[in-house]
Parts: sequence; C-alpha cells; structure tokens
Amino acid sequence: MKIFKRLSLFLLCFSLALLVTNCSDSSTDPVDTPPQEFNSQAAPGDSAHAYLAGDQYTTLQVEIDYMPGHEPTQEGLNSLQTFLEERLNKQNISFSTPNEIDAESQSSYSSNDIRAIEEEYRDNYTEAGDNTLHVYFLVVDGEYSQSSNVVGIAYWNTSVAFFGETIASASGNPPVSPSREKVESTVFRHELGHNMGLVGIGTPTQSNHKTDGSAHCTTDGCLMEPAIETANFFENFSGDVPSLNEACITDLQANGGK
Repeated sequence: MKIFKRLSLFLLCFSLALLVTNCSDSSTDPVDTPPQEFNSQAAPGDSAHAYLAGDQYTTLQVEIDYMPGHEPTQEGLNSLQTFLEERLNKQNISFSTPNEIDAESQSSYSSNDIRAIEEEYRDNYTEAGDNTLHVYFLVVDGEYSQSSNVVGIAYWNTSVAFFGETIASASGNPPVSPSREKVESTVFRHELGHNMGLVGIGTPTQSNHKTDGSAHCTTDGCLMEPAIETANFFENFSGDVPSLNEACITDLQANGGK
C-alpha cells in the first residue's frame, strides 16, 4: 500500500513537472513577425536611416535611366559612388549600366511628369525582407517646370532626377563655367544628400545649421548649401567639388552613417 502511494505521488509530481516545463517552453517560443513592406513613394529623407545604416540593408543598388543625349558621365557617377561609400555603412554599393529610355522631348518636366516616367521605366524596388535598398536615378531631356534654374530634385525617398538641359547650360565652357563632370558630381551628391536626410528631413540635426524654410545647410561652401542645386551656383564656380561640412557629417553619423 505504501509502495502504491509513493508511486502515485511520484507520477503526480512527474506530471506537474511536465506541465510546468511545457508551459515554460511555450512562453519563450519565438513569434514569427512578417517583414514590413518598404514604401518607395515616401517623402525624401523618410528612409534616411535605411540609407545610412547597415543594420537592415547591407547593399545599395542604383538603377540609372536617361533620355537620349543626356547620359551621365562616368566621372560624375564615380564621384557619386565614392561619396556614398564614404558616408553609408554598406557592404556593397553598385550602379547599374546607364539605360537609355525614350525621349519625351518636353521643354520642361513637373514632379508629376517625372513620377510618371519612373512608374513606366523603373525596374527595381526594395522588397520586404530583402537586404538590398534600391534607388532610382533619372536624367530627363528638359528643364524643371517650377524653375529652369534647378539642376536636380529628390522627389521620393529613393528617387532623384536631374535636368539634362540645365546641366548642359551650366557647364562646358571652362574657365568661365565648370566641366560637365564637375557639375554632375556636385549635383548628384547634393540630391542624394537629401535622401540621406540632410538637412533635418529624416536625419535629425545635432546642431543649429538648418536654413529656414528649406532642407539646406547654413554654412557657405557646404555641399548642402541652397545654391548648389541651381545653375546660378556654377556661373563662377571653380575649385573642387564641395564637401559636407562637419555639422552635416555629425548628423549622418548620429543616424547610422559614417
């Protein structure tokens, strides 16, 4: 009888132990969370951390389309790639071979015109769960409808466009105006700087250097000063391609960049 009671007590304790163990295991089971969709039509700067840091997107790929007569120079693209490699924490940054698309032959293009062109021709988008951030780069054969003086715009969080006719008019007559390669190097870097969140549109400023009413830097000579995205800047431009000042670099570093 005593043996039976001891056996019964042992079985009861064993069953309770199994129950506790099973409950404990179930509470620590990982929950599968589906990856979030990436919105490629957000405002410039909204994906600044995704550009700068390497915690989610380890690779950045730039898809390049251009209209006839306005293929970006290899020197301009090389300069942009160097700039991105200096500031982004990515294992790999690559550019597609520039692809010629049909000419629209418009004298000017609005932001909506450019978005429609992207929708027609863009091939690569950032996918949920992927480690590659895709960027779209477009050169059109006209000017900007809001101002013929504007050389480039960042219009989505992963999209930039440049105005081939304005680039041509701002360059090509040294020493009065800089070479096309130098104009491209400057404006390519400037517009991608906006998509990296500069100045204060996704990458918070660590000091007071943001202009009133625009996403630009107050420091003269900085790559992100307002005049750089206009043709006027290049009328008497000489010297090297402008660099980011220390305030802008500090902002990028605080948001995951280098």
